[in-house]
Amino acid sequence: MKLATFIRDQQQRVGAVVDGRVIDLAAALQASGKGDPATASSVLTLLAAGPDSLEDAKAAVAWAETQGADIAYPLEAVKLAAPIPCPGKLLCLAGNYASHILEGGGSFAGKEKMIPRFFSKPCTSVVGTGDAIRVPASTGFADWELELAVVIGKTGRDLTPAQATEYIAGYTIFNDISARELTFRKDLPQQEGDWFFDWLVGKWFDTFGPMGPWLTTADEIERPDNLRMQLWYNGQLQQDANTGQMIFSPAEAIAFISQFVTLQPGDIISTGTPAGVGLSKKMRLNPGDHIRGEIEGLGVLENSVERLD
Repeated sequence: MKLATFIRDQQQRVGAVVDGRVIDLAAALQASGKGDPATASSVLTLLAAGPDSLEDAKAAVAWAETQGADIAYPLEAVKLAAPIPCPGKLLCLAGNYASHILEGGGSFAGKEKMIPRFFSKPCTSVVGTGDAIRVPASTGFADWELELAVVIGKTGRDLTPAQATEYIAGYTIFNDISARELTFRKDLPQQEGDWFFDWLVGKWFDTFGPMGPWLTTADEIERPDNLRMQLWYNGQLQQDANTGQMIFSPAEAIAFISQFVTLQPGDIISTGTPAGVGLSKKMRLNPGDHIRGEIEGLGVLENSVERLD
C-alpha cells in the first residue's frame, strides 16, 4: 500500500493512494466493516496498531475499489502532507555514501573501519511535497540532500541486522536540507566545538525536512538495496545514484541505532545522501528554485524555495 496523509475540507486524513486517487481509509474501514476506523486516524496510529490493522486496511481498500464508494478523491483535489507529519524520532545518517564523503574532501577508510554516524532533526523541520523550503536570513548557503527514509513499524531495542529488517514498515523519500553556512557567527570569536554544533543547527531549521509523497509499505519494495535515486534542481539532474551504494544498509543502521534508543512505530531513519549536493558545485538554494526528488517505486517529492526574512 501507499499510505498518505492528506488534507481535504481543512481536515487531515489518512488515505491509500491507488491509480491517481486517494481512498479515505477511515471511511473505507467504516463503510466496509473490515476493521476499526479509529486505527486510521493517522499513519502513526495505523502502524502502531500492528500488522493485522494493515491487513484490515488493505481489505478495506480492495472493497472500496470494487464498490465505487464516494470515499476516493483525485490526487489533484487534495493536499498531501508528509506521510508522518511529526515522527517521534527523525534520525539521519551522515556520510553513508562513499561518493558523498569524497566530494566533500574526505577520505573513505572502508566500511570495516567505520560505524554509522547519526543525528536527529526536530519534527518541526518536516513538510510535505508541494510545500516550500523556507530559508531563513541566518542561512548563507542552503543545500539539498536526497535520501531514502525508512519507517519503523514496531517497537524494538538491541536488534541484529537480520532482526531489523522485520521492523521496517515501509519507505519514503526524504530531503535533508542543510545550511552549510550560518551568518550569525560572523562577528564572534571561534570556540572549540563551534563547527560541529553549527553543523547540527544547520540541519534543524523549520521546513528543512521535506518528506513524501507517501509511505510505501515494505511488501511493495522487493529490492530496497537497488533503487535508483535522482534529484533535479531547476530541471537539471544533480544527483543520480542507487541505494545499493550505501555503506551501511538500512538494517545495519537500524541495528546500530537500536543500541542507544528504543525504536517505535512511526520513527523515521533517513539513510544518507550520495554525491551531487550543491556545495560541491557551488550551487545554493535560492528563492524561486524548484527541487524534484525521485526514488524508484516511491514516487516524487517536489518543493519550491522561499526566503524567510
